[in-house]
Amino acid sequence: MISSLTNTSSVARLIVCEHRGQWSIGLRNELAETGVKVWECRSLPEAWEALGETPAAFVIAEAARENLEDLLRRMAWFSRDYPRGRFAVVAERSMARFEWILREAGAVHFLTSPRRLTPLAGLVVRHLANVPLPSQTMVERIWASLPWGPRGT
Repeated sequence: MISSLTNTSSVARLIVCEHRGQWSIGLRNELAETGVKVWECRSLPEAWEALGETPAAFVIAEAARENLEDLLRRMAWFSRDYPRGRFAVVAERSMARFEWILREAGAVHFLTSPRRLTPLAGLVVRHLANVPLPSQTMVERIWASLPWGPRGT
């Protein structure tokens, strides 16, 4: 059983970048009781835009023949540009031969089966739970804890 998440999702989030949505569905099921929400996107530029909003995010990107070069290029700078973020790669079985080059590029996990998501989900929960909360005043903490969130000023 994966423990629940203690930090708020605004500090860091899970970003899943894939074409069809099968990994996101599996992760939603796996993370259902943890409080982790899945932020889906369909392209690497869109994932990087979301990452810019929450630089401590956990990114899971789907590797495919069409995006492998772009993915490796972006991963080469990931740890420098987002030192608090983490990156994992999912792919179809036909891409398994690229596992070690993707790990060398910085992937903390590589997965080719949507049926084996438990270890990856555990990494996500641990990472997001360990992201430090930003400094807040007592009033900011109270507003952030309200169901409707903070009001605009």
